[in-house]
Amino acid sequence: MNLADYLKEVPLLDHHCHFLIDGTLANRAQRTAMISSEADSSYYPLEDTKNRLAWWEFQAEAKKFSQDFDPLNVLTQQQYQQYCTNLFGHYGYRSLLIDIGFVPDNAILDLKETATLTNTSVYPIYRLETAAQDIMQKSVTFEQWWQALYAEVKMAKANGYVGFKSIAAYRFGLKITEVSEKQAKIAFEAWKKSSVVRLSDPQIISYLVWNLAPLMIKQDLPLQFHVGYGDADTDMYQGNPLLLRDFLQKWCLAGLKVVLLHCYPYHREAGYLASVFPNLYFDISLIDPLGPSAIERVLDEALELAPYTRFLFASDASTSPEMYGVAARRFKEALLAHFEKLTLLPLDAKKRYIDAICWQTSAQIYGIREEF
Repeated sequence: MNLADYLKEVPLLDHHCHFLIDGTLANRAQRTAMISSEADSSYYPLEDTKNRLAWWEFQAEAKKFSQDFDPLNVLTQQQYQQYCTNLFGHYGYRSLLIDIGFVPDNAILDLKETATLTNTSVYPIYRLETAAQDIMQKSVTFEQWWQALYAEVKMAKANGYVGFKSIAAYRFGLKITEVSEKQAKIAFEAWKKSSVVRLSDPQIISYLVWNLAPLMIKQDLPLQFHVGYGDADTDMYQGNPLLLRDFLQKWCLAGLKVVLLHCYPYHREAGYLASVFPNLYFDISLIDPLGPSAIERVLDEALELAPYTRFLFASDASTSPEMYGVAARRFKEALLAHFEKLTLLPLDAKKRYIDAICWQTSAQIYGIREEF
């Protein structure tokens, strides 16, 4: 089987994605246009969003998997089921690891329903800051908060989670350092008094990520970090993964598996880190659907230094199936272009690396035991 045919058939384990929404909604086309950009739709003009290549790609993707209905308009449940099954099946999606901490409006929250809709297996990822916020609202003291959070994280694997995620980059940046319990307690008390639920204090986030790492190692579960490109309110300058060096030096060497998510424009930095730290993995997910004209270049640059066994497929898709479709198609096209240029590698080696990137390495680090 040649490389192009092999890539068409290779299964995908999407290790970083989000909830789909109800397909019977009346405003699906507008919602899909909105997710074709990371701009804040409360102030960024939707008409400008529609003048991006990603929106045109999403529309083209929708037309591929339907003949007698328009998937960007209101669908019956049966039509939505048919559409999703066809799209996810066409690209070889087998497993979805969903970050349940981000919930779009009208989300399908039942993971079993998502599994049926997409004909995949679905597993949850535990978002640390969101959980910490929820527990804070039920806790009076720092000690109560920490004990409850610690107990919940300790039981994550037993409760079905396959990994953890930190959104520190959204909240203050990636300069995570060791913080004393005394400092964390003072910061927590100020947070509690502020009546602000959103956790953004660098000391609290650093304290919880640093001190929960041993529990993650004990459960053999990876920790994901948001990196670089993302929501409009993130300070991308502070989302450079090189800022994680102290954390990585401490915990990757101690056995913690760290996964850097959607690393553009820091994909080269992420690739460098994957080439010097053990237990460190990365992806370029969000650029796949939202920067489709750049994917081949970004993928090549990401792999300038990194081992193929540290690079993972992910879509970072949410809300609409079209985003999953564009991510998978563009990623597989970029992989094909990349490996076709490498005349030094034999075909069997290229196939092994494609398997590692698309599903094998993720299955290993997240402990997904099913057959691919």
